[in-house]
Amino acid sequence: MKLHEAAKSTLVLLLLLLGTSISGWCEQDPLRLGQVTDDELKMGIYPQDTAAAAVVLYDYGHSSFLFSKGTQLQFKRTVRVKILKKAGLDFANIEIPYFKKSPESKEEVLNLKGFSYNLENGKMVKVKLEENAVFDEKVDANWFVRKLAMPGVKVGSVIEYTYTIKSDFLHNLREWEFQSSIPVRWSEYRVAMVPFYEYKQVLHGFYPFHVQDSKENRVTAPITWDKEVGYAKMEERGTLSMSVVEYRWVMKDVPAFKEEPYLPNARDYLSKVEFELSKIQYPDQEPRFMAGDWEGFTKELLKEEEFGGQLTSVPALQKVAATVVAGKTEDLARAKAIVEYVQTSMRWDGKYRIYAENLKKAHDKHTGSSAEINLLLVNLLRDAGLIAQPMLVSTRGHGQPLESSPMLSKFNYVIACVNLAGKDYLLDATEPGLAFGMLPLRCLNGKGWVVQPPKGKWLPLQGVDRNSQMVSAQLTLKPTGEVLGSMEESYLGVPALQMRSKIKEKGQDTYVKSYANAGADWVRQDVKLINLEKPEETFKTQYQLSRAGAPQPEELLYLSPMLLHGQQENPFKLASRQYPVDFGSPVDETYVMNYELPPGYVIEELPKATVFSLPGNAAKFSYVVQEVNGKLQVMSKLTIHKTVFTASDYQNLREFYARMVAKHAEKVVLRKKS
Repeated sequence: MKLHEAAKSTLVLLLLLLGTSISGWCEQDPLRLGQVTDDELKMGIYPQDTAAAAVVLYDYGHSSFLFSKGTQLQFKRTVRVKILKKAGLDFANIEIPYFKKSPESKEEVLNLKGFSYNLENGKMVKVKLEENAVFDEKVDANWFVRKLAMPGVKVGSVIEYTYTIKSDFLHNLREWEFQSSIPVRWSEYRVAMVPFYEYKQVLHGFYPFHVQDSKENRVTAPITWDKEVGYAKMEERGTLSMSVVEYRWVMKDVPAFKEEPYLPNARDYLSKVEFELSKIQYPDQEPRFMAGDWEGFTKELLKEEEFGGQLTSVPALQKVAATVVAGKTEDLARAKAIVEYVQTSMRWDGKYRIYAENLKKAHDKHTGSSAEINLLLVNLLRDAGLIAQPMLVSTRGHGQPLESSPMLSKFNYVIACVNLAGKDYLLDATEPGLAFGMLPLRCLNGKGWVVQPPKGKWLPLQGVDRNSQMVSAQLTLKPTGEVLGSMEESYLGVPALQMRSKIKEKGQDTYVKSYANAGADWVRQDVKLINLEKPEETFKTQYQLSRAGAPQPEELLYLSPMLLHGQQENPFKLASRQYPVDFGSPVDETYVMNYELPPGYVIEELPKATVFSLPGNAAKFSYVVQEVNGKLQVMSKLTIHKTVFTASDYQNLREFYARMVAKHAEKVVLRKKS
């Protein structure tokens, strides 16, 4: 039947479909609780990966639409895991994230059940998950997580659990990860799509599907609506027939995802499927297109009480800003004063957040999340008369945001962007060791989104400082092989921040004490840390270095001229790699060593000078060891201009590092004169 009257209101479809759940696949779910087999209980190792601490035996998910209270999404999941080793016990601690915007707009975790199975005296013993082992934890203003610890779990256990999430948010059609940090024997996801909502499917990863298909069914649902007859309303009843397409994706025998060096965005390369709501179209109505509307995204975010609502000027914070910038007339000086104030007065609690509940309260407590600290920074910068905006960031461990589509879930962090004399400076006040205009390494991840009306903008996430490390030394080589002298290590940019953070984490005294012990053969003495508390200055470490020699002069002396600073191993050990290499920031490492040679010795063998580079000058290495006026001079320089290398670049990069390791391993040989 035609529904011209019904098309006047979405209530026809969204409120009056009486409890109908739309699902296109009529078969039973492939995985049901309680069907654990003897083979699964007796499994001692997983043949495809004998080192695995645990294995996902089955992981089944299904998403569909409900039309009982408006339109809702329903996500059901059932998981079975085998624990093989002690290290696998962590997989018995389950976390289920869910979102709450208000009592009327939320997600609910329902029908949660769990069981553990053990083989005892040849018989299967089943233990049920009790309610007291389940609790909820608030992550931020809107995100929560339901945590559960499976009972009676030990090496050899099989655990399984199931739950349902009802969601009021059409944008949040659940993504599905087929791959995990442990092997996955079978992973299956089904989604029943109704014709009113169109989602873009985004596939990630490198492993092929075992099954990838779809099936279309005609579904007839009862429908009721009100029809106006004169001044009266009459209830009409009928049915609505629609095509429901159920998509099915299956992967089997998926290997564990292994972390590789310089791969910060691991989740970007997991085999998974994501969904993005792109269009809503009800019968006889014009379509509404959702994706790509950054202007609407920005507008809505600035209306959010926990985001844009926090940027309203507060008298108490106005007074703080006025006090901090008193007597400073230049904008740059005012901005630096505000950043320094927030860095030193606030302590970051380590939480990555987008939303904040109360900046005044966070300020009074002198502690807060990344959102509370950096939204406070934006507020104070504005109160100081500067042009400042919040900026959404996806940290390196969270994955790359999609520039083509506004998806809030793709961001997990907030920084500040201040414009001074037409130049944008990116600021993060969570760490006292950050120089003005510098970002921590975790934030150096592509681009971030500046939330400013009318539609915001993308900016590259990079600091204003050059990143470099330089080591210089004045050393003396004795006839016994003893080496002693002075060294200075200088750090600028990201390397300086990493050093300062390491020292802060350990404590200065503890760090100096551990640093003095350079190894079995080497000793560092009189260690001095220079500019440790001055983040805008070059950080330096100065010390005396010595290595004991033999009791008597040697006929032959073998010297590794790079001492402790050589590239001793190739970080790229795999013969091939499917994922990019991301250094995060450019690399500039220079080493200059000068040696006084012992009298009565001649150089018998020197490493040959070399220079090699990657195509496009993406990276370059030069190495020179030479004798000048009875002294040995060593210079090694590595520059990496390109921060991200694709998988097709990997073999060249791996060979580049192999040659550098080999060159640094070459020794200088000196022979005592007859």
